[in-house]
Amino acid sequence: MGRSAMRAAMAVAAGLCLSSPAQAQMQSWKDVQVADLEEMKEKFVGLANAFTEAQWEYRPMEGVRSVKDVLALMIAETHMFPVAWGSEPPAGAAAGFGPEMQRVSALSRTDLMAQLGPSFDHMIAIVRGMDEAKRMESSTYFGQQMPVHANIATAMADMHEHLGQLIAYARANRVVPPWSM
Repeated sequence: MGRSAMRAAMAVAAGLCLSSPAQAQMQSWKDVQVADLEEMKEKFVGLANAFTEAQWEYRPMEGVRSVKDVLALMIAETHMFPVAWGSEPPAGAAAGFGPEMQRVSALSRTDLMAQLGPSFDHMIAIVRGMDEAKRMESSTYFGQQMPVHANIATAMADMHEHLGQLIAYARANRVVPPWSM
């Protein structure tokens, strides 16, 4: 691509990124995070419902999480990640990630499904309710110091990784993600 074409492409891309007068109200980083968490909630719950009960035990090989394990992990993470941001786990959650993972892993499919959506609601409410001062406080993510807002983003990146894992499991089981129909 020549220099003029490259400049033109960059100008078009920049123009697309700039807000128009109609888009004068820009979303905050917190609003972007809340919207992403809400979308992840819909996708995890939709996929969980799309798998049959027999498919919940599917794992592509020994030593990796099953469908049920991934969903249990999401409940444990949405309950425990906010603890690193100074929040309390919801009522009924075990104290600490390991005990919470054990508690959730022992749930029946029905009970796990009953807790999946509300576990996301717990995390969403915490992120939505944070003011900017709280989001700038120091926190730790697996031993690494960072501001709370970065900790939230790092936790969400981990959650997206597990969403991808669940999508791969769905494809291997000929399950169509509900949002792609």
